[in-house]
Amino acid sequence: MQTVIDSKPTERPSVTRPSQPPTFHPRERFVRVWWFFLGAIVHIYFWDIFLVRFTLFRWYVRRTSTQRWVTIARRFRRLALRLGGVHIKLGQFLSSRADIIPDAVRHELAGLQDEVPPAPANLALERIIEEMGAPPSELFLRFDPEAVAAASLGQVHFATLRDGREVAVKIQRPSIEEIIEIDLSAVALVVRMIKNYGPIRRRARLDALLEEFSKVLRRELDYVQEARNAELFRANFADVPGIYVPQPIFEMTTRRVMVMERISGIKINDLAALRAVGVNLHEVAERLNETYLKQFFIDGFFHADPHPGNLFVRVEPTLPLSAYTNGHAPPSEQSAPSRNGKEPPGTPFTLIFIDFGMVGNLPPQTMESVRNGVLGLATNDAERIVAALDNLNMILPGADKRPVVRAIEVMLRYSYNRTVRELNNMDVEAIFGETQEIIYDLPFQIPQDLLYLGRAMSMVGGLATEIEPDINLFESLQPFARQLLEREQRDGDWLGYVQQELRELGQILITLPRQMDEYYKSANRGELQMRSDFGRLERGIRRVERSTDRMAGGIVATGLFLGGVQLRTRGLEKEAQRAWWGALAAILWTLRPRNDNRL
Repeated sequence: MQTVIDSKPTERPSVTRPSQPPTFHPRERFVRVWWFFLGAIVHIYFWDIFLVRFTLFRWYVRRTSTQRWVTIARRFRRLALRLGGVHIKLGQFLSSRADIIPDAVRHELAGLQDEVPPAPANLALERIIEEMGAPPSELFLRFDPEAVAAASLGQVHFATLRDGREVAVKIQRPSIEEIIEIDLSAVALVVRMIKNYGPIRRRARLDALLEEFSKVLRRELDYVQEARNAELFRANFADVPGIYVPQPIFEMTTRRVMVMERISGIKINDLAALRAVGVNLHEVAERLNETYLKQFFIDGFFHADPHPGNLFVRVEPTLPLSAYTNGHAPPSEQSAPSRNGKEPPGTPFTLIFIDFGMVGNLPPQTMESVRNGVLGLATNDAERIVAALDNLNMILPGADKRPVVRAIEVMLRYSYNRTVRELNNMDVEAIFGETQEIIYDLPFQIPQDLLYLGRAMSMVGGLATEIEPDINLFESLQPFARQLLEREQRDGDWLGYVQQELRELGQILITLPRQMDEYYKSANRGELQMRSDFGRLERGIRRVERSTDRMAGGIVATGLFLGGVQLRTRGLEKEAQRAWWGALAAILWTLRPRNDNRL
């Protein structure tokens, strides 16, 4: 949630903004939410799963894809603005995915970052009295009853403390707990409907993912915990220049009301305003990316809701480092040339983070696996990446990892050390041509404990892409990977590292004889070649079967139709109708859904 925006907001499609979200009966709200998601599922199945099977319709489906998704996004935006709750967060997440969501779709959803209508002022005042035991006139020297910003769970008012400090007061929306429970119930019903669909069932445990999402969302309603999260983030970045977090005021914070230092700045994706004040966009994108690399792979504690409404850029005066005290982080060094070698350094700035209700914590074992994945990506090592994915339980148990390694090798060959703009211009057909037989059955799954890590990573990547399409994320990864290695060598327990390597080597030596024995037995039985080619052979057989079925159905339908025409010309009306009904049945049989147990 933003606290203030000093720049002019980006223009978006006009939408009628109600003065306050209308109230609905719980059952009516449940039906509205469930009906929307049900319609979206039916739409996706019909257009993107069913029709694309047929060459005749495939070109039309692809040509109209963006237009159809814009229509869905517009409907969702209107629903979210009317109902609020969970839908605002989902829309904010999708609007930040510049890397995979078309610009037209993101443009429709962008309003959910700062167009959420606030609750009436009298309800906000009642919430303060309920939580703090006194009216704002007794607690503050000045309190602005009109909200300056509103989001899915709360809204912000400006105030002045008795000691003269300017603060922002974040107040939870009335009845938000009940609203969230209704929304989660509707989503749970949708999950029950689709969780047994073969491709989804193999890739994710939707029940567990929903449980994790619900747990974090309910935790976000506790503003005391949010204040603690912000304080921890401040501590992690106390010595990092160019990063700042508003200080929470604990003595005036309760579970539903939080008072924090007031900040100002330009929203991070207001590119026109940033250019107007001379901020280098490449530096903004790089600093954002590097900040999250530190959170993910060094701190193990990360801000999990990096949509543009929670990130600001504050322009700083050029002052000596000694002038920045009391925890205020100075701007980054601006004297060095920009890393891309194309733009001069811009105006000094500080990147400001707010809203720490949604955070993630990574256990040491997960961090180690994620670091190994980053090192593999930075060094173009596909096998190390796959090993990290396996340690993170992202690969199905017992799966053959060789196709995964080959697929990642192909992707790295096309994408390694390229800018985002170059990645967007990649020859997708060439990549698909090399990987279609591999990707078809990739054994990936989605662990619920990595839900928010993946969400935050994808949002940061999309936001960095939106700010600077020419950014090369590999340039940030490579020095960061070296920093990780140096840190492990300098601060790590080298004896423990050696012991760990010896343990892994010992496990290999213990299991190697058994694996070699199994290998030679399989070779003697002639199973090795069969195992590697069986999947491709099976898919080829299925394609032949489908083509044969369709051809047979088409021949039967054509014969029945022409026979019906002949019967009609001879005056046999009933017989002709039976023949035509038979032709229709043959067509429906040909178009019937098939359970191939695959994506």
